[in-house]
Amino acid sequence: MASEFDDEMDRMDELEKEVDHEIAEAVSLNDPLSSLQLSDPIIMNSGDSLASMITEMQEKSMGCVLVNEGGKLAGIITERDILLNITGKGLDLEKEAVENFMTRSPESLNMDDPVAYALNKMFVGGFRHVPVTDNSGSAVGLVSVVDIVSHISSFFGQEVLNLPPNPQSSLKTPEGG
Repeated sequence: MASEFDDEMDRMDELEKEVDHEIAEAVSLNDPLSSLQLSDPIIMNSGDSLASMITEMQEKSMGCVLVNEGGKLAGIITERDILLNITGKGLDLEKEAVENFMTRSPESLNMDDPVAYALNKMFVGGFRHVPVTDNSGSAVGLVSVVDIVSHISSFFGQEVLNLPPNPQSSLKTPEGG
């Protein structure tokens, strides 16, 4: 039994030596959106069919689509829009165009805007996704609540990963025996 414990301790020491011990810079709400690991958004044209849009969303496991008109961000369609405005309406998804169901002229941000701006837009507007545009108004990204939480938790990895599965409960016996 003691040798198994010693082997485990040796392995933990090896793993600890493999980890790069650089201290990460402090996370700040003033960090620009470009510091986040944003995934590429699904960008469709306003005349595309709802069927093709839904297929894209399913294939890429994304919660929204940005819509372009003339190379500029013109709208957004989210999962919530699909549930409230499309599902159960008996629509022919092949014939209906994205432009008829999108939220026009959505609020957007630039890559240089701070994370705090995204949080503010999300909180005040009740959004889970905010489009990111370049200086010409073309969609270049999408920031989501998950992106921000992932960014923040990456700086507090050990604290987050070592939380108990149910923080409200207390241990009846000490851990390890």
